[in-house]
Amino acid sequence: MNKRKLLFSATLMLSLFAKAQTPLGTDNVQAISIAVNTALTTPYIVPPNVSGVINDPTDPAQNYGIVVNVLNGSTPITAANYTLTAASSKTSVVANADITITQSDGYATVKIKPKAVGYSTITLTLTSGGSSKTYKVSYAASASAVDPIHTFWHTGYSDASGCVALDSNYMVMCDDEMNYLFVTARNQSGMYVKKYYYGDSVGLTDGSKGNYKETDAEACVRSTAYPNRVYWTGSMGSDAGDNASCLFATNMSGTGANTNFSLVGHYNSLRKNLVTWGDAHSYNFTSSAASSHDSKTIDGFNVEGITIGPDNTTLYIGFRAPLVPTSNRKKALIAPLLNFESWFNNGNPSGTPTFGAPIELDLGGRGFRDIVRMSDGTYIIVAGNYAGNPLTGAVFQWSGNAADAPIQIPQFDISALNAESVLEIDKNGQMQKDRLEILSDNGSYEFYNDGNEAKDLGDDEFKKYRGDILIAPSNVVPVHIQSFTATQQNNAAVLNWVIGNTDDAKTFEIMRSTNGKDFSSIATENFVAGKTAYSYTDANIDGTVYYKVKIMDESNAVFYTTVADLNFNSANVIKLYPNPINNNSFTISNNAISAKQIKIYDLKGALVKSITSYNPSVDIDAANWSRGTYIVEVTDATNKLLLKQAVVK
Repeated sequence: MNKRKLLFSATLMLSLFAKAQTPLGTDNVQAISIAVNTALTTPYIVPPNVSGVINDPTDPAQNYGIVVNVLNGSTPITAANYTLTAASSKTSVVANADITITQSDGYATVKIKPKAVGYSTITLTLTSGGSSKTYKVSYAASASAVDPIHTFWHTGYSDASGCVALDSNYMVMCDDEMNYLFVTARNQSGMYVKKYYYGDSVGLTDGSKGNYKETDAEACVRSTAYPNRVYWTGSMGSDAGDNASCLFATNMSGTGANTNFSLVGHYNSLRKNLVTWGDAHSYNFTSSAASSHDSKTIDGFNVEGITIGPDNTTLYIGFRAPLVPTSNRKKALIAPLLNFESWFNNGNPSGTPTFGAPIELDLGGRGFRDIVRMSDGTYIIVAGNYAGNPLTGAVFQWSGNAADAPIQIPQFDISALNAESVLEIDKNGQMQKDRLEILSDNGSYEFYNDGNEAKDLGDDEFKKYRGDILIAPSNVVPVHIQSFTATQQNNAAVLNWVIGNTDDAKTFEIMRSTNGKDFSSIATENFVAGKTAYSYTDANIDGTVYYKVKIMDESNAVFYTTVADLNFNSANVIKLYPNPINNNSFTISNNAISAKQIKIYDLKGALVKSITSYNPSVDIDAANWSRGTYIVEVTDATNKLLLKQAVVK
């Protein structure tokens, strides 16, 4: 090649390279395009269908916007060489001036602010080099909340029912119209960030793979023995179909979009077991649970709340309907399923469940919509109408003890909500006493003035339900009891208890029993401002005694410590301390220096530890034990069997 040709070739290559680096203009348009950039667009919206809420400070379309790629072929177009405009088909819903576009090289961000309730099609028009392309967003706007700052609108589904927290930022919700679990932000409006389909894995019979009729999932509770496990249950209503009798468990790890789910097991005969139990207690559940009977009537059959009882082993099953007794239907009902997790056995029960005595609670003629055990051991009940009227809801606090009456907390007003679930709110690891998070089922709500209920909307992205942070004017959630212990000193019982949240306690009533059931008051201690640790000595005790402390706060709400027992008769008294176990070890002791066999079992009956000792006390290492309750069995030299429960916090 001569020098002239070589120079021409080099010049041509430089020209082509320079042209490739030049911002795209009107002279080199190939095929422009506009499409959503899913990586840069917030996960809380999924165009082309987008829903917003008037005056919502966390509305994702208004705050984060839709990010669209602006390309010529596969090459980004620089901001100076294109224009992007927007036009609303219904400016009364979204004004053109309320659509904000920010152009950047290769992409643009489009933010939409709603003006009124209804639908609008937002047409985005990209123009570059004399060519145009359009992208259309179907937009739906719903009305403002009364308290926009503390209300969040969760989209993608509308029939929210049971809920558990993953952490302070995310929760997992079930929907009673779909066999999915949804991971949703707690403090942000918008779409869920992950969903998990369980329908093919829980033994359903009504439907086919990928299309089973819903379980009508209504309630859930986190395990006390396995921190990552959550139990979920259908409504049990016969008119909801056979699938509604499903009880299943999932393990969950991670949070947000990185939450992982795995199925543990399932049981599909709980309705039948409950009917047998109810009939035995004269509730006529056979009639209530008949497939022809409306489950949401005063004598219907519908489960909407489950939680773990104070003993950490009993499952409380709370009914929305029926109200009981049959002669005077005014009280809400709990069926206590004993030794629940041991019986469930990862979805492989060895027999039928065993239920305890019914618990009937006066909730003002309401049934259960949710019941949750708070981190301090007290219970919050969301109560509502047995029928579909949502405007009768109320929040109660309860000790968890069958003999104690629940107390309404009027400061938490849910009368305008169709409340279905409640979550504790923590800050820096501490339960907040003046606030609760309430989730509502809005499946029957008409959001867009179009005559359609949310559950019937054709686009899931337009379905929504609300979450509300309710803040009371003062601390109204019960006083936090940190510990309660009873120890034997000669013939005296020394009781010690420690409380947190010391701003609203009033009195401490010490109660004693000789059978563990019937308690009487023996003394009263007054609350002292700023004091958290209290003690009382009960002298000249004989036999076996049981103690608990009844606490009353400034609003006259009453709740209790756990029960502690002491045996003053036995020459060979077994002691277990500290209990609950919070420092990875505990001590088992008795008075006699004799051989004793110690066996410790978890609640599934698996042997955790077995030792033989001649020492008066034995230290047990529990560093690798899971949180939960364990059974300590001691056989002494006289073959006398001694049992204690140990709780690992």
